[in-house]
Amino acid sequence: MKRLSNVLLCLLLLWPATALRAQTQEPQLQVTKIASDVYIHTTFNRYNGVLFPSHGMIISSKDGVVLVDTGWGNEPTEQLLAWIKTNLKQPVKACVATHFHEDKMGGIDALQTKGIPLMASELTALLAAENKKGTPDVTFASDTTFSVGRQLVEVYYPGGGHTADNVVVYLPKQRILFGGCLVKDGQAKNLGNVADADLKNWPTAIVRLQHRYPKAKMVVPSHGPWGDQSLLSHTIELLQSSK
Repeated sequence: MKRLSNVLLCLLLLWPATALRAQTQEPQLQVTKIASDVYIHTTFNRYNGVLFPSHGMIISSKDGVVLVDTGWGNEPTEQLLAWIKTNLKQPVKACVATHFHEDKMGGIDALQTKGIPLMASELTALLAAENKKGTPDVTFASDTTFSVGRQLVEVYYPGGGHTADNVVVYLPKQRILFGGCLVKDGQAKNLGNVADADLKNWPTAIVRLQHRYPKAKMVVPSHGPWGDQSLLSHTIELLQSSK
């Protein structure tokens, strides 16, 4: 009886630590449907000790899936591919990286291992090589438009901003603008990581988005809640206040 009591005591002493680890376990992959055949994939990582989400997009069609950005690293990207296989039951045809940073193409090895091509601009490929981030399989000069199934996907380069190479992706059918790290969310108080930013041209790049996509009804940033066109205005305000 004494031995049993000792075992129970040990279990009780261990329980709070085990419960705390369960409560503080960091989030993994999240997928949110935002429109017909369009989902946001969200993975997480730490920047300066703070846990940040990073959004990408899943575009589904009768002919397969196109990803916009990988997960934030290879393991999250493997989880993303597993989610698509289980839930959408479709092959992933390609992934478009919106710039060369880790949160956008850090899962390149996970894609290429499965024979999924990573598409990026020539400038992104150059910067990725310089920073040892991997080699895209397909490159395009600046802007490009392609279709998967009946879904039109427009990739547009508005000029440097968050990085010299950042591109955006627009879905005309759903009127969704994926602004990536070029666009700040409505709750953002600052510009975040500006180590590779083109602060001089960034406001011009946002104005170009406003003029090119006035009909966009949803704007998706990389690191916070998505919203409407007000996110573009908010980004300009942050840029002005940072001078």
